[in-house]
Amino acid sequence: MTANDGTVTVEVDDKILGRRLSLQPDLLVLSAGVAPNPDNKAISQMLKVPLGPDGYFLEAHVKLRPVDFATDGVFVCGLAHYPKDLSETIVQAKAAAGRAATVLSKTTLEAEGKVANVLEERCSGCGTCVEVCAYKAIELDPETGRAVVNEALCKGCGVCTASCRAAAIDLKGFKNEQILAMLEAVV
Repeated sequence: MTANDGTVTVEVDDKILGRRLSLQPDLLVLSAGVAPNPDNKAISQMLKVPLGPDGYFLEAHVKLRPVDFATDGVFVCGLAHYPKDLSETIVQAKAAAGRAATVLSKTTLEAEGKVANVLEERCSGCGTCVEVCAYKAIELDPETGRAVVNEALCKGCGVCTASCRAAAIDLKGFKNEQILAMLEAVV
């Protein structure tokens, strides 16, 4: 309520005290609630980035990588991260732009050392590896019908290697023959 003299009176029900309070603040600021984008779930699945329980995107590490996602080359800032004021949004946007500039300024990118490798002579093109790859790093070549690994996307998790019934996929540095030889040496 506003009085004739321009003062503002705010009346609220205090549940703890069990009575109505009348306050006369010097300033009354009303703001709208901020909700996450309803498309965040679809975006998170498309980019392979995590969402928190509140529907906002989660960074790779709060202290060490505050604008990075676990997915390389994708960065987060502003209200996509969580509700924040303008000054914090600007600082985080500058940090994300800086991180993106470090990636874009390089003439080449170094891929992870442990990546999947398809042995074409063994691959039947069943597509199991394509289905299980969480990073969408494997596709079936339309010409040959065999699996092809995009080494820039591969994280070397080994799920494709374990799921291939034809033993047509190895991780570089972890060939099936090497692992079997180690097991035989132990036994």
